[in-house]
Amino acid sequence: MTSRLHQLRSSATARRLRTTACVAVALALSASAVAQATARAGADAPRDAPLYGVTIDKLTHLRETLNSLAALPERPTTRVYFNAHEPASYYAQALPEIDGVSAVLGELLDSSEEKSISTEAFQARVQSYLQTLGSEVNIWEVGNEVNGNWTGPYPVVAAKLSEAYEDVAAAGGESALTLYANNFGPENCGDGSAELTPVQFAQQYIPAEVADGLDYVLLSYYPTECGGREPSSEEVTSYMRQLHALFPNAALGFGEVGLPRRARGAKVATAEQIMHWAYALEVSLPCYIGGYFWWYGVEDALRATAPLAGALREAFTSESEALGP
Repeated sequence: MTSRLHQLRSSATARRLRTTACVAVALALSASAVAQATARAGADAPRDAPLYGVTIDKLTHLRETLNSLAALPERPTTRVYFNAHEPASYYAQALPEIDGVSAVLGELLDSSEEKSISTEAFQARVQSYLQTLGSEVNIWEVGNEVNGNWTGPYPVVAAKLSEAYEDVAAAGGESALTLYANNFGPENCGDGSAELTPVQFAQQYIPAEVADGLDYVLLSYYPTECGGREPSSEEVTSYMRQLHALFPNAALGFGEVGLPRRARGAKVATAEQIMHWAYALEVSLPCYIGGYFWWYGVEDALRATAPLAGALREAFTSESEALGP
C-alpha cells in the first residue's frame, strides 16, 4: 500500500513531464521532426511506462488466471470488469490476489450496462467500490465506450462519468475514460452521424475540468465492427494528437480491443491477427502508453489451453519492442 500511495503522490509530476514531452511531439510538422522530438523527450522527461493490458470479465478459474498473469513476459495491468449487479464485496477477496501479480484497472460500469443504472445509483456504487476496493485498484475506469449509440442519452452518460471522475479524484485515485473508436471507418464505422466520434463527444459533453484532470484517455476498437480496418501506426498517432489537444494531461492508449465474441474455431486466426496488430502499434508520442486490454482475456488467453495464450505472450513482447520498457 505504501508504494501505491507514493505512486499516486508522484503521478501529478510525472503527468506534467509527460504532457510537456507530448506537446513537443504534437507540434512537430514532419515525421523526422517527430522522431527527433521523441528522442529529446525520452532523454529529458521520462514517459509513464507502457501498460501491458488484458481484461478479465469473470473470476472463474482464478488460480489459473493468476498463474498465467504471473507468467507473462511483462508485468501486466489487468482490467477487471465489475459486474453492475454485484456489490464491491464480491471482488474483495479476488482483487488482492490479482494485485499481487498485476496492476489493476477497475471498470466501474461497462457500456452494455450503462442504461441499467441511474446516475444517483451509479454514484453510490462508485463510492462503495472506492471505499471497499480503493487500496487494490491502481486506475479507475470512470466511463466505458461512452459515445456508443447504445449507451443512452449522451447528457445522462456524461453526468455519470463526471460524477465518477469527481469521486475518484476526491479519493486521490487515478482515472481513465474509454471512448468508442468509430472514427477509423466511413460513416463512423457504419453507425451513422448520430453516433458521435470520440472527439465530437469530448467537445460536446465532457466538462473542461474533467478533460483536464483525467489521467488516462483510452480508445475501444474492434476491427471486425469497422469493416475489418486495422489503422496504421501513423493513423493512430494522428488521432492521438487530436485527443491530446482535448485531454492535455492524460496518457493515451487503447482500453479495449478484441473480437465481439470469444475466439473459437475459424475466428482464432482473426483474433491472432488483431492482437498482433494492436500490441505492435508504434505510436510516436511520449504520452502514448499502449494498453490494449484484450477482452475475453480469461477465455481467450489466460488459461493454459486457451487459443491465444501464446499470442498474448508474443503481443506483450511486441509492445515492449514498439514502445520500450
